[in-house]
Amino acid sequence: MRRSGLLACIALAFGTLFVAVHHSRAQDEPFPIELRVGEAFAACTSGQIVCPARTPICDDPKIAVPVDLPGVLGFQGVAPGTTLCSAASAAGPRRIFRITVR
Repeated sequence: MRRSGLLACIALAFGTLFVAVHHSRAQDEPFPIELRVGEAFAACTSGQIVCPARTPICDDPKIAVPVDLPGVLGFQGVAPGTTLCSAASAAGPRRIFRITVR
């Protein structure tokens, strides 16, 4: 009886670890965003980052730039192309976005 309880606990621990690792890897991939020139994406209301977000950066500011939207952080398309942008989360690691501007 004790042995089956121990095996159940071990299985539960491995299952929990598997789910946590899978979720972590999914967060490592840049979240794809498609914008038109002049259009903005509200990162905080997307559910992809815990806000308040801070220290936003974009690899190529000729394509997309961080912007302050009403009460939230966002990214705005400047010119056609693709770039990576990110912001630090209030809880957890920076979230990376792959922004494609058409």
